[in-house]
Amino acid sequence: MHLSRRTLLAGLASIGLAPLVSPAAASQSVVNSQSAPENAARAFRIGVPAKALSTDPAVTNDIETHRLARQVYQNLIGVDPETGETIAELATDWTFSDDGLQLVLELEQDVTFHDGTELTADVVVKNFERWGSVNKLLGTERLRQVGRLPYSVVFGGYSDEDACLLESVIASSEHIVTLTFTEPVQALIRSLTHPAFAVSSPESWADFDAAFEDGLPLVPLAGTGPYRWGDTSGQTIGLESVDDGHDVAVMAVPNLHERLYGLDTEQLDVFDAVSPAILRQLVQSGYQVLQRDPLAVLYLGINQAHPVMQNLHVRQAVAHALFRGDMVDSLQLAGSYVAHQFNPPSLLERSEDVTTYNGDLNQATNLLAAAGYDGEPIEFWYPTGAERVYMTQPQKLFSYLAGRLTAAGFNIVAKPVSWDNGDYMSQVMGDPSDRALHLFGRNVYVRDPLYLLAELFEQPNREFGWRNNAVADVLAQARIEEDSDTRTTMLAQVEAAISLDLPAIPLTFPITALASGHDVEFYPISPVLDEQYERIQLRE
Repeated sequence: MHLSRRTLLAGLASIGLAPLVSPAAASQSVVNSQSAPENAARAFRIGVPAKALSTDPAVTNDIETHRLARQVYQNLIGVDPETGETIAELATDWTFSDDGLQLVLELEQDVTFHDGTELTADVVVKNFERWGSVNKLLGTERLRQVGRLPYSVVFGGYSDEDACLLESVIASSEHIVTLTFTEPVQALIRSLTHPAFAVSSPESWADFDAAFEDGLPLVPLAGTGPYRWGDTSGQTIGLESVDDGHDVAVMAVPNLHERLYGLDTEQLDVFDAVSPAILRQLVQSGYQVLQRDPLAVLYLGINQAHPVMQNLHVRQAVAHALFRGDMVDSLQLAGSYVAHQFNPPSLLERSEDVTTYNGDLNQATNLLAAAGYDGEPIEFWYPTGAERVYMTQPQKLFSYLAGRLTAAGFNIVAKPVSWDNGDYMSQVMGDPSDRALHLFGRNVYVRDPLYLLAELFEQPNREFGWRNNAVADVLAQARIEEDSDTRTTMLAQVEAAISLDLPAIPLTFPITALASGHDVEFYPISPVLDEQYERIQLRE
């Protein structure tokens, strides 16, 4: 592959990017003025609710990191943009042995990374070794702060752990890789589409790994995708087209109304995380709102290490106090609906065994009385300084939920925590005993109901302070269960157990959406956020 002959800075200079709303935003968004070639295509500009935390999608569960990783890197297995089915990407073909204990991957030939390294079986083996040892790369404390990562979720553990089902990865020839398992890993091909399994050049890892002392690095790695990293130092991350397409400026604009202003002033072509608060303005201005199917879940986390939250009656009182139907109607886009389990019905149909908690103030009050709750302070954490695709205007969401809890008799203490540099994520995943409740969510990347449940609930973690050995055993067995009906029944049982014990309360399966400006002819919307920027079409 050949690198673009234009730099991102020159592309942005050609559009005369101006500040979004304020001088402070200007200092973060304005790009240095340089003379651009007269025939340089202008950059595509997208506003996102938070900046990516890293350039390596294997070391974080951050949505914005994964969004950009899809542009720079490629996976062995891809996703068909029309059907959502798995397709060949860097692996042109794959074959399982009859017993499911081996997977042979045939690699595409004549593929070159952005740094000139050739794609070979040895390179893929090194990538698997890196993914499997990410726990060592991060270290114990930082690993806790990012949550359970995809390699561990898919294979049951990291490569140095007994629970890991991936026994070996070898280069059988120059372009053939063989994976051997101790047990068959069900849904493996779908799981390998997760952006965390993006293949990068080992030659580009040294500088990234050396920067870990300062937090999750934004040091570019080399991929094989249609873009390479440009400037990653400011609030705007640059993506340079490899094949003379349009460059991309990905601007972190945490405030919803600033994103709308950016669209109105033609400083943005598209922005993500649309809220009902601005929907009327978007429609009246003639902008297109592009909605994704509901493949995300917003939830209220409960820290059972908190002395009050250890009581099941208190957790049940929280669930009954929330009036989630009213919350969805007033704060979510039309088409969103109340979640009674963690997997959306398109992945796992809700079982009759799942306990539902409808809004019932009297029931909540009675449960608190039965628990002996005596007005102890309940810290309720929510993020500030950024939004998430599945959680727009988190302060409004907090205010609504806190109001319902207060009406039921809880003494709610607001705890706003900055999202910057992953602070909110790292603190929520940490172990402060004063945190009782927190807002969080997940976007679904893998169309397998095991994935989300295993990520959140299979292993003990500090987010929920909860461990259920029976749930962990069922999830481990479901990972290798061949019969699809049996596997579905097992996962439904897990959802039912979670609904009884309430380590967290699913709030909604939200419709997430982007707003598209007048110059955008086509944007490739995707419920799993596999939105390839090279497919974007701008009007002439």
